[in-house]
Amino acid sequence: MNKVIYMIALALALPAHAGFAPQNTEKAAQYFQDELNYKTNAYGVKKAIDNKATDVTIVDVRLAKDFAKGHIPGAINLPYDQYATFEGTEPEFPGLRKDGYNYVYCYTADCNLAQKASRKFALLGYPVKEVVGGFAAWRDYKYPVVK
Repeated sequence: MNKVIYMIALALALPAHAGFAPQNTEKAAQYFQDELNYKTNAYGVKKAIDNKATDVTIVDVRLAKDFAKGHIPGAINLPYDQYATFEGTEPEFPGLRKDGYNYVYCYTADCNLAQKASRKFALLGYPVKEVVGGFAAWRDYKYPVVK
């Protein structure tokens, strides 16, 4: 009886994914390539600033009042509240470029405003990369902030 109880307890304790399921490695490779093509991080932005990249525009989509309190050096502000949370019908956005990348950031890793903005910008033909972690990640690395 103890052996049966032990086996039942063991079965319940094992996670459902304990077995190996073959992965489609081609899809996995494409997924990670897409991540590299469409995302960057605070370090990538800092590197662009330090290298004085002329083909990158840094775009802050936080509220204007938050931008004024501090933002990444050289960033332009396209506040989400002035653009219907990037779900409106605007045909273009001032300051964005089509001849280089637009690095888009919002508040934190949990904030999806940069994703919404990046989607909208891409639909209009603007090359974009989402800055993973947003402004919070930038501050966490103690990179320079301007007001």
